[in-house]
Amino acid sequence: MYQVYVKDKETLSKDLVGEYADADDAFDKADELVAQDSSVKYVIEKTSGKFNSYGDLLTDIVAQN
Repeated sequence: MYQVYVKDKETLSKDLVGEYADADDAFDKADELVAQDSSVKYVIEKTSGKFNSYGDLLTDIVAQN
């Protein structure tokens, strides 16, 4: 599963935009966000389906701008 987030410049938080089963769909969504506003910063993460000892879902960053 791929998750697309938009990063907030001021608070350093990130907001989930969508979850996609296919990486191409996630990249298409990120490209769409940048086309709407060139100052948008995004992160695409891939979830592994595994959790750490705190119960947090483990993810790997696939792409970011």
